[in-house]
This record gives sequence, structure tokens and C-alpha cells, in this order.
Amino acid sequence: MEDLKGLALSKQLVVKTLLGYGIFGAVQVLYRLIWGWKASSRMKDILQDVPATKGDGHDAHAGWLKDFLANVYRIHDWRVEICEGQPVSKNLGFSWHPGLYTLIANDPDIVRHILKDEFNKYTKPDLGYDPFFFYLEEFLGEGIFVSKHGLGSEDRGEGWGHMRKVSSQIFSRKIFNSLMQEVFVEKAEVLRRFLQRSRDLGTQVDLQSCFFNFTFDSIMRIFFGEDSNTAVGVPNMYGKAFDTAHRNMRDHAVSSLASYLFFSTFLPWPFGGRHGGLARWLRDRFSSSFRNMKAATRVLDREADRLVKKCRQDPKLGERRDLLALFIQAKFSTDFVKQMVLHLIIAGRDTTACLLSWTFYELTRNPDVQARLHDEIMQKMPPGAKLDMKSLSASEMPYLNGVIYEALRLWPPVPFDPKMAFEDDILPGGWKVPAYAQVAYSPYNMGRDAKRYPEPEAFRPERWIPFRAPSQHEFPVFQAGPRLCLGMDMAMFEAKTAAVELLRHCRFEMVPGQEITYGDKITLDIKSNGKEEFFVHVRGWPA
Repeated sequence: MEDLKGLALSKQLVVKTLLGYGIFGAVQVLYRLIWGWKASSRMKDILQDVPATKGDGHDAHAGWLKDFLANVYRIHDWRVEICEGQPVSKNLGFSWHPGLYTLIANDPDIVRHILKDEFNKYTKPDLGYDPFFFYLEEFLGEGIFVSKHGLGSEDRGEGWGHMRKVSSQIFSRKIFNSLMQEVFVEKAEVLRRFLQRSRDLGTQVDLQSCFFNFTFDSIMRIFFGEDSNTAVGVPNMYGKAFDTAHRNMRDHAVSSLASYLFFSTFLPWPFGGRHGGLARWLRDRFSSSFRNMKAATRVLDREADRLVKKCRQDPKLGERRDLLALFIQAKFSTDFVKQMVLHLIIAGRDTTACLLSWTFYELTRNPDVQARLHDEIMQKMPPGAKLDMKSLSASEMPYLNGVIYEALRLWPPVPFDPKMAFEDDILPGGWKVPAYAQVAYSPYNMGRDAKRYPEPEAFRPERWIPFRAPSQHEFPVFQAGPRLCLGMDMAMFEAKTAAVELLRHCRFEMVPGQEITYGDKITLDIKSNGKEEFFVHVRGWPA
């Protein structure tokens, strides 16, 4: 009898507990919905004067999200279409989730405002509002690429500022004129000899893969003091794992968008809430793309650990010129330095590789441009001539400079960059911005603005001759203001060095039958027939 009483009491306790949790969960979800509705209503009221993006339902809550998901694999062209002719456009989020309210700026004055004039008000989006940045940090960890500044950071950007100060030392004139020039020229010659073998054998080659290998080998030496030879087919575990993690991170972030928003709003703690709670955690573990990303990041962690330990144990650490040595001497923790390795790879390898890939894509589409560039190279920088900053400058080689800038205009390596406002603000033009709205700028959109660039789809290097350097805000392919890309000059010199060394000796033709588009990663790589590749035939120049 006492056992039955005890069982009955236990059942009552379970029922009361479940009922209590149900009430607690219902109140919690209701509070979130009310708070979200009030915040969203406030955002909508403040943004009422900002023109909506063009498209069905784009002036209604969540109307744009359906189009976004339908166009995710042509996202940049879709943004050009929906923002055409407007200095700034708005996408409205859900009525219960204010984090999806986004403004897309195409006006240089607005770009200057968010990247320079009101720099401290706009920084990287909050992880609780943006699932993409949540998974980006899962991939990259903390570091300069995702580190916040200004009002959006707990330390008001002190950590970001320190990382930038240490990183800037690698770009001193002394190191640039010695280490970087030496490495880029050496690695470009290695790549050229590899491509000449393909020419002699008459085989086609994945040129994009070659450029990623070239920039990877260069960055490994300059940033980490490690010699790598992926350009000639020597495998590198780090590079392969990085690409696997990057690709799966993007796939998982896109596929998780709807569930992330649902879990964070409609499920009570601990199953839902900020970052999606246990439900998001469980979904991640059952996702093959998430598991692949985490497996690859474990490889990256082991390889980064090896690089850091090797550097720390180097008896000549104080004499080393690479960036890893600078960070270690600055007394950063091992875990932090390992995360910085990832950030430097994506900043220093992928961006320049994408620039070179699209440059040579355009050269194969425009053989007359390729021939004219070859003529300039042979006239001013024939085989044996020394490649340095001065000899490859815009004044010395205007057509080469025009080719690179035209590729950057049409195919910016980072085509879209969102910031979040952490305080109410007013943009140039009088448009009001509420706190926690995202304000993004799109170099891809801006480079295709017919008002600035007549016949914007045409590849015309002559646009940049004579060369007048565009302002950072008119041409924000390297960001602008205090977060202007530290490696801008390095990337330009690396791309010009590779282009000159290859075109001195080789002519390139696109392999027929390729359906070319762009990929869906953070950086704008080439996709051919659905794969991240770009095949060419390597030919010789007529005598």
C-alpha cells in the first residue's frame, strides 16, 4: 500500500513538474513573441521611409525570405536586381524576429558613414541575431575576421585593435620589400613551370585550383614560416581540411536558417532560446554537413597546434619575419594564435586566389584583352625583368592595373559585407536606422551600377586608364575606414606578379562546355558545372 502511495505521489510530482515547466515555457515563449513583436514594430516604424527592395512581397514581413531562399545560389545577382537604382533598400524580417531587418547600401556616402564616420556604431552582427555568423564563429573561432569593435563589443574594440596592431607589423615596408617580394616571385615561377608542363603535354588544367595552391603556398611561408608545395601536387592536410570546413559551414548555415529561427523563438529554454538551445545542438549533431565541418576543424586544430609549437620551440624565434612569430612574441595564448591562423588563411589565401581566378576567366573570355596585356608585359617586363612594387605599378603598367581593377569591380572577392547598428542612427539622405538592424554594403552591386560604370557587364580595362584611384567608399572591395584590409597592397602585388609571370610564357583558353557561375562561400570563387573548378588549356604565344 505504501508503495502505491509513493508511486501516486511520484506521478503527481511528475505531472506538477511538467505542468510547471509548461507554464514556464509558455510564458517564456509568449514573452519572446511580445518582445519580438514590439521590437519589430519599432523597427518597421523607424524604417518606414527607407525604400523597400523590389520584388513580390518585399514590402511585407518575411516576403523577401521566400525569394532569398529561392535565389540563394544566385544571391548576388538577385541583390543587384532588387536594389537597382536605389541608394539604400530594406528587407523586412519577421514580425517576431527583429534580427532579420536588413538595409543594403549602394551609396558611397552611406558606405563611408557605416565604415568610417560612425565606425563605432556599426560592427559584426550579433550571434544571437544572425545564424550565419554563429556558424562562422563555430568554424573560425575568435580572431580578427569576426572580432567586433565599438559599441557592439564588450571591450569597445580593444581586443580587435590589439590584433590589428600586431598584424600590421608584417606589412611594414622592410618586410614587404624583402620577404613578400621574394616569396611571391619564387612561388609564381613554380606555378609557371607546372603550367608549362601541362602545355607541353596538351592536358587541360583546373586553373582555379592552381591559384588557390599558389596563394596557399605563399601565405604559409609569409604568415607561418612553413614551406608548402601544393602548387606542384604535394598534398597539404591543412589546405584540404580548410576547404572542407569552409564549404560545409556555408551549406549547414544556409540549410539551418529556418530551424535556427524557429528554435530560438518558439521553443522554451533549455530546448530553445538564444542560439537555438538543445534543439539546435541536436539538429547540428545529426547534420552531415555540420559533422563534416567539425571533423575538418579538428584536423585544422591539430595542424595549427603543430605550427604554433614548432614556432614557439624555434631557437631563432626573435629573428623570424613571419606573422605567426609576431603573434607568439606578443604573448597571445596558444588557442588564440591557432584561431588567428584560420583567419589569416581565409583573408590571405582565398581572396587573392578568387581575384586571380576571375581575372583569368575574363582574359579567356576576352582574348583581345589577353593579347594586349601580353604585349604590355613583353614590352615592359619581359622574361628576366625584376618584378617589384615599382615595376608593376599603375604608372609603369597601366593596362595590367586596369585588368586587375576591372576584375575586382565585376568579381569582388568579398561581395557582400553586413554590419549591425548597435545604436539608433540617421544615414546620409535622412534615412533612420534602428538599433540591431543590419546595414550591409555590396561591392558586387556597386560595381554593376550603370550610373558609375557605363555598360557595367563589359570587361573594359580602359576604364581605369589613366588611373585615378577610387575612394575606399566608392570602391569598397577592400573595406574602408579603420577596418581597411591590411593586406590590400600585398594582394595587388601578389596578383600582378602571378599574372605577369604566367602571361610572359603562356596563353590561356577556356575549356568549352563549362557553365560558369560563382560559389556560395564567404569569398567569391568560381563554380563550373556545379563544382568549384575552372578548366583551361595552356598554350604558347605565337612566335
